[in-house]
Amino acid sequence: MLPRLTTTLLTKSTFGRVLPSLRAASSSKALDTEPVNTKEHTAFVADRIGSIVSNPQNRLFAVVHAHQRQFKVSQNDLIQIHYASPLDVGQKIQLEKVLLVGGRDFTIFGRPLLDAQQVKVYATVVEKTVTSPELKYFKAGGKHVKSMDWLSHELTTLRINEIVVDQAALQA
Repeated sequence: MLPRLTTTLLTKSTFGRVLPSLRAASSSKALDTEPVNTKEHTAFVADRIGSIVSNPQNRLFAVVHAHQRQFKVSQNDLIQIHYASPLDVGQKIQLEKVLLVGGRDFTIFGRPLLDAQQVKVYATVVEKTVTSPELKYFKAGGKHVKSMDWLSHELTTLRINEIVVDQAALQA
């Protein structure tokens, strides 16, 4: 039979000493905090993000949703979308379902999506192809029922051209 864990077992180590992490958590020191002006703070954060985005040396990334999957992409990345899509090779598209965008020093999360005017992810269809055939075999045990199919799926390859964050939309 296992012993029941009590607060004394959790707060003390095997040698009977009080654990320092719990000692610090149980202290009753209260920090004096000043209220933050949210408008000034939001403007400051938007200004900092705008200065980071405007620098072409900073590489942005985004998480986009396409065909029931999520992809983390940055500029010049290739992604493969499974199954048929009504796109032609060379066609330029905008991925509108952007979940988040970020850089080395910031991340902007959508709840659940970012506004399509605030963040734009542009892509080009590079290739449309078919996967190599896969064997789907089914046999019912004890019966003379067999099924064998060869399956191929269509793939669409996209190249991410650029990720654009609208600085005017950040201020709003």
